[in-house]
Amino acid sequence: MRTHTTNYAVGPPNMRRWVALLSRILLVVIIMLLLPELVSAKPKKRKNRSLEKTYNAKVMRCETEKCGHYILEKSMNCVTECVSRKCHEEASFDVLPLEDGEVDEGRAIVFAQCVKNEIMREIFNSRAALKR
Repeated sequence: MRTHTTNYAVGPPNMRRWVALLSRILLVVIIMLLLPELVSAKPKKRKNRSLEKTYNAKVMRCETEKCGHYILEKSMNCVTECVSRKCHEEASFDVLPLEDGEVDEGRAIVFAQCVKNEIMREIFNSRAALKR
């Protein structure tokens, strides 16, 4: 006589399928609940294009008009002074002028930010004057 013995580790095969299905569903639900926190959108950093255009227009005007008789490599000290005397001094271009063809990124960034701040102040003051 032969006896039938079953050796189920977890349970009958139908039960294992249900456990696998439920565990997958549970995993999907957990991921869906956590997903918004994992993928939080940062607001886009808006560039002020009109500010950039105004700054570039000032630089171009100085490069072509007042400092046009210099070649580009020699004109940077002239251009920075033409665009804004105050910012030219603030970026130390008056104390330590650039050599021909020299590019000092640190001072260029300080200069550009100073000029853009001046432009913003001019815009703010003109708008305030219009409201009066």
